[in-house]
Amino acid sequence: MLLGLDVRSQIKDIFEKEFKEPVTVKLFSQAIGCESCQTAEELLKELVEVVGEDRLKYELHTPVLEKDIAEKYGVDRIPTIVIEGDRDYGIRYVGLPAGLEFSTLIQGILQVSKRKPNLSDKTVELLKDIDIPIELMVFVTTSCGYCPSAAVMAYNFALASDYITAKVIDASENPDLAERFQVVGVPKIVINEGLAEFVGAQPENAFLGYVMAVYEKLKKERAGDRA
Repeated sequence: MLLGLDVRSQIKDIFEKEFKEPVTVKLFSQAIGCESCQTAEELLKELVEVVGEDRLKYELHTPVLEKDIAEKYGVDRIPTIVIEGDRDYGIRYVGLPAGLEFSTLIQGILQVSKRKPNLSDKTVELLKDIDIPIELMVFVTTSCGYCPSAAVMAYNFALASDYITAKVIDASENPDLAERFQVVGVPKIVINEGLAEFVGAQPENAFLGYVMAVYEKLKKERAGDRA
């Protein structure tokens, strides 16, 4: 059993208070060549047991055998967890959400159940203007105290805009990506593969500033292409 009795009790309490609409967690996994996949499967199964299948639905997919589904969700690494409501909001967790990152998984599920972001009205209004795809990559580790708040902030931005996707990536499980994007401190947020990046759990306004700066840059590039 991965989830102890105390943790199970806490999960039940928070879901009773905060959970709203059904959520599906889709795990992309495979039996061979993936050290954390089996644990991810067990973790999600236990979570569904605690929360209840009427609230939380669990689907297991094997990318090698279900290439079309993996392609549809843009999954190219395992394990990857997709947190989906009545539609796909572009919310992903790449790696095993263990340690402190378990709270990122829980908060992501709860927020998706509400079908709306936990952001100020001003931020939501500004994000409505975005009409160019923006990808937020949040590099985390399971022992980082500030990482969950940065990860959940990115999830909220994805919930607020159809054009924003949020991918939380375990840096230690994906060392090639961590090296490629020069991750030396976490949380590190990389926007559109390096168009902008920053380190630390920034407040909402600062996070918004980076996202809107990238959007303005992309908008200018697009206008230049048309000219």
